[in-house]
Amino acid sequence: MKKKNWYQSLSLADDKYIAEAHPARDFGVPKRKKAFVSLLAACACFAFVLTNLWLFIPFSTTPPTVSQYADSEYYGLIEKINLLTFQKPKYKNNAQKLLASAQKLVSNGMGAGKYEDMAPTSPDNGAESNTNGTYVEITDNQVGGIVEADRIKRSDTHIYYLDYEVLRIYAIDGENTKEVGSYNLFDGRNYYVSGWEFYLSEDCKTVTVITQNYRKTEIKNRYERYVDLISLDVSDPENVVKKDEFQITGEYTSSRKANGSILLLCAFAIDKNTLDFDDEGTFLPQIDDGSGKHSIPADAIVTPETLNSTRYTVVLKLDEDTLDLEGTMAYLSFSEDVYVSEDHVFLTHVFSDTKENEAGGLIRNSMTEISCLAYGGDHFEKKGSVTVRGYVKDQWSMDEYEGILRVVTTTNATNIGDYASQSSVSVGMLQTATGQSNASLYCIDLSTFEIAASVIDFAPPHEEVQSVRFDKETAYVCTSIEMSDPVFFFDLSDLDNITYKDTGTIDGFSSSLINLGGGYLLGIGRGDRWSSLKVEVYEEWEDGVRSVCSYELAYATYGTDYKSYYVDRKNQLIGLGIVDYSYPDATRYVLLYFDGYDLIELINTPLDGIPDYMRGVFVDGYMYMFGERDFKVMKVFE
Repeated sequence: MKKKNWYQSLSLADDKYIAEAHPARDFGVPKRKKAFVSLLAACACFAFVLTNLWLFIPFSTTPPTVSQYADSEYYGLIEKINLLTFQKPKYKNNAQKLLASAQKLVSNGMGAGKYEDMAPTSPDNGAESNTNGTYVEITDNQVGGIVEADRIKRSDTHIYYLDYEVLRIYAIDGENTKEVGSYNLFDGRNYYVSGWEFYLSEDCKTVTVITQNYRKTEIKNRYERYVDLISLDVSDPENVVKKDEFQITGEYTSSRKANGSILLLCAFAIDKNTLDFDDEGTFLPQIDDGSGKHSIPADAIVTPETLNSTRYTVVLKLDEDTLDLEGTMAYLSFSEDVYVSEDHVFLTHVFSDTKENEAGGLIRNSMTEISCLAYGGDHFEKKGSVTVRGYVKDQWSMDEYEGILRVVTTTNATNIGDYASQSSVSVGMLQTATGQSNASLYCIDLSTFEIAASVIDFAPPHEEVQSVRFDKETAYVCTSIEMSDPVFFFDLSDLDNITYKDTGTIDGFSSSLINLGGGYLLGIGRGDRWSSLKVEVYEEWEDGVRSVCSYELAYATYGTDYKSYYVDRKNQLIGLGIVDYSYPDATRYVLLYFDGYDLIELINTPLDGIPDYMRGVFVDGYMYMFGERDFKVMKVFE
């Protein structure tokens, strides 16, 4: 028999012999203590089993059930949102997730700081006559008679300028002009952050401000976005008084005023982190008209067949005098590219269409569904929709004329390979696709919502649309690749025979095109480098569109908000805010004059503020310029 080690022999010894050998020491274990040890061991085993279950049980790959909401009027919408917001887990189980986190921690180090939600920073906290004069329109509106909100409005006696949270009122008096009244919108309750546009009523007695603000919620360090309409009585500029207020959750997109009503266009995004179908405010836009918050009705929500975004575009119609709500519609998965004509609102929904190409591979095209909403009657009326290939750049890429909607899109086709299995694609992904891009024009008959005519891929390969302007039976389109562009002129007088011609290759591109009248077109954009500013005048020529003259700054940026440009076709003036890095005081305001041959610089003066927020207006030989807490007036013509 093999000899045992000494510790093996000891382990086989009877407890009582050990006790006898050492009478002063008790090696016995009480029964109660043995039971405790057994329980502890059992708990450890149970914890081990639970830990392994937690680590290795596979994550669910199917959306959670929402059948408990079957009685809700929003049940169909809840089902769609549930599918849209569900994200398949990145890892198979918690063990794989922990391993990936550990590897990331090792690779990135353990000294990363902790970020917390922070509240937006709150802003820092005489006329001799009550006659405000006659209204004078100075905003270069896209559609005649349909007024757009702006940071500046005027009558024949006063200029109103929204300097962030402060409405400032000036009495027009040339070089003696001064501020005669103001109103600070900041009331200490909310954090006003952006928006800052307003309307002036036809009688010049009411200003309606539209602004974006944040409000603190009951959840710690969480803030909710609101769009506010604030009505001010400005009949006495020295004593501006608040009248009414209207609020809706979401972000301000745009607005229009027509026939005494304000069309308010907002965006509302569903936050997947706070989504709770028991709380309608987390997935439905909330309106507060003074009687408390309430959700948009289910029958006023439009959802396309293909949902690829948890963002609504909300259209509201309000009475300008009372801010009473007259109509509401919400479009889920529609983008913020909205065009408003005299009778209709057109909204865009960008999605992808995947098909097999000639080589047997897969190719993804961006597509745009355009929905039409009539707003002129007592209530909103859905008219129809149409789908075109490509995506629109902005509101100026759409135009309604004599029952035809004209649309210019950037078309692209992207080879996607293995990514074709993805069920959805973001708008941003489609709009930055690096494939075979080009430009196309579509003409849609609004009586049938069918494409009546089109010009497909009219630009050179890989071009993208930079700016579009329609003018009745004509259209101008600027496309670009890198830092060169052609400008196309379209004759749309006969849809059965659409013709077009172009300028050929010109250095730079125009981000905005402006019809100056008299057959001239003005473009504002970049020159031969990204750090340059180029303002150029074009005219139609025998064989194309030619450049007449240009104004260029080598190291300058400019405002890209079209409403920041002052356009005076009568006097052939164009004003804009710039940042010219060749000056120590770089933020400036420039006024140009086109004399039929050249663009002449009349004013180039320092002005504080962001170029997009600067405004100017020409009145009786004087140029009035407004910036951030800055105002200047200069005589231009004798």
